[in-house]
Amino acid sequence: MQLLNMKVLQFLPYFPPHIGGVEAFAKERSSAFSEQKKGKLINVVFSPGQPENLTSYEQDGYTVMILPAFELISNFPVPKIRSPIFWSQMQKIKAEKADIIQTHTRFFLSTFLGGLLAKLRKIKRIHIEHGSGFVKGLSWRKTAFAQCYDQIFGRLIFRLADSLVAISQANLPFIQQFTRKKISVIYRGFNFTPVLREKKEKPDQILIGFVGRLVKLKGVDLLIEAFAQLEQEYRNLRLQIIGDGEERCNLEKQVEALGLGDKISFLGYQSPEKVYSDFLPHIDIFVNPSLQEGLPTTVIEALFAQCITVATGVGGTREIADGEDFIVVEPGSVEALKGALNQALALVGKANGASYQQVRERFGWKRGVGEYLENYRILASK
Repeated sequence: MQLLNMKVLQFLPYFPPHIGGVEAFAKERSSAFSEQKKGKLINVVFSPGQPENLTSYEQDGYTVMILPAFELISNFPVPKIRSPIFWSQMQKIKAEKADIIQTHTRFFLSTFLGGLLAKLRKIKRIHIEHGSGFVKGLSWRKTAFAQCYDQIFGRLIFRLADSLVAISQANLPFIQQFTRKKISVIYRGFNFTPVLREKKEKPDQILIGFVGRLVKLKGVDLLIEAFAQLEQEYRNLRLQIIGDGEERCNLEKQVEALGLGDKISFLGYQSPEKVYSDFLPHIDIFVNPSLQEGLPTTVIEALFAQCITVATGVGGTREIADGEDFIVVEPGSVEALKGALNQALALVGKANGASYQQVRERFGWKRGVGEYLENYRILASK
């Protein structure tokens, strides 16, 4: 089959404006597919985070079809299978007669739904795995449930896929626990626009930044504690936190208890475009203290914006770059973060963006998009 006529159904738990790495990845892939004029891409997404009272819409050359759902627990949408709208939407989805179904991350029910449709309709399926381990940071009951789900349904998701893609080399050992199938590694491609590092209004003030969801797994509480210890030695430090989430209230209380309300700012949610163009060019040090990742988008963007970057070595983080301006530490340790921040502070004003070229070559837009399109072509020709 020629790519020009291909129709792809992409099943997702969430889609922008909902915030997350998978969402951003999927939107970029959708735009790229549309720009390449290779066919039609339809995103099948659950309703949380989507515009109300809509069942579908067109955007940037691709289609979004919305399935009614609710969140059983935070960040785990469940389809409303008793809703007539759910079944009428599924009929429309089946009527599209897709050539390929693409699913993301094994533990979401959107992946199970896409896998089931692919099996019943005998449609080739690509599965893209963003995770590099079992889910962490949950209560013991939720953790036990998640691991049982992985062992039963996750295993099926991997084994029944016609093509398996990992987003980093670090993902491979985890996926290989479930299947002996060949797994391709395709890095996410970024449509980078160069940014100018702007002259700071207060050159004597050092800005440290974080961007991400404010949830336990992101380790922001550890960053705040490390900052509190460093602030006693460096009085010119400021920490700015962009993002929102269920932990925001607890983190604000932590800052208040430490008496650092004048040094640590919570800036709330900002669009990825605003973060990249307005926030990253102003900060000196970017920190990702996460306890679990696939391939952290914000780290790649920070290095492209030539920020000195400190990140925990989770998921595919160590594959991103190896310049002196990229300091990788073990996760879960305040002391490790403090030590890395001390290293980073010594580089402020001296670093030359050593990781910039590495990131540009490894995660370039054309390379990432081209590899996915080739994967589609091979699968469609089988």
